[in-house]
Amino acid sequence: MKHNVQKGFTLIELMIVVAIIGILAALAIPAYSDYTIKAKVSEAASITGAMKAAVEIYWSENEALASGTAGAADGYTTLGVSSDFAGKYAQSVKLSTGGVITIIITNINSNINGDNVTYTPDTGQSNIIWSVGGTVDAKYRPKT
Repeated sequence: MKHNVQKGFTLIELMIVVAIIGILAALAIPAYSDYTIKAKVSEAASITGAMKAAVEIYWSENEALASGTAGAADGYTTLGVSSDFAGKYAQSVKLSTGGVITIIITNINSNINGDNVTYTPDTGQSNIIWSVGGTVDAKYRPKT
């Protein structure tokens, strides 16, 4: 008597594999989307490095924060930074009174375009500590 040996996969086994892949994709795609948005916001925020350094140097030399008035004695001219600049994901980066740096986000997606990330200096310590705020959802904001 000959026994029939099954070769390959049955339809049910293939359907189970497809269902498992679907569940994994349903979990991974939103996480990846959040990750890419956060990376783009962080890239936009990274262009503030020179401006933050200039504010910190000005504060250490003058024990005061520079205002953001372009051309003023303690504004952009003294800091040696551009009065307004942009990047791939930053529509504009501006320095305002009190050393607050504001980044307007663009080219990411319609839910976040036009929102902002702000860096506010705290001079209560011996050095400046930057706090991050703004209208961008907290889960997308850079930590520093």
